[in-house]
Amino acid sequence: MLFSGRSALVAVFMLVASATQGLAVCADGQMAVGSEMLQMFTGPARAFDEYSGFLMANNCNLISQNGITQATDQMCKGGYSKGASITCDGSGNPTAAVDTQGQKWNCSPTNDDSCDVGGSGGRFSVLACCTRA
Repeated sequence: MLFSGRSALVAVFMLVASATQGLAVCADGQMAVGSEMLQMFTGPARAFDEYSGFLMANNCNLISQNGITQATDQMCKGGYSKGASITCDGSGNPTAAVDTQGQKWNCSPTNDDSCDVGGSGGRFSVLACCTRA
């Protein structure tokens, strides 16, 4: 049951992101990296949060994502699909990334939620915009 809920939330995100093609989360030619939070409701007044990291195109299309865990620093822990990665500093801020084509990127902090689907149950937060190294 929990898997289908996660899949549904990611599917909704992809649908909304596809509908917002004109949206630019970073400057032209940059790639966004950040963290996704999913809130899993387990009963009346009970829930827990799960986290995942992502690389995202400037138009909010998902490039790569890593596994979902309860670790708030999951974005920095690796395991991204298609060989992508994010490097973080000691405070958990993204400083560099590698995309699914092996291209290296240097990242600068930002805080943007314009790709977020809204509503309850989850949040996508762009934490850095990255330029090709």
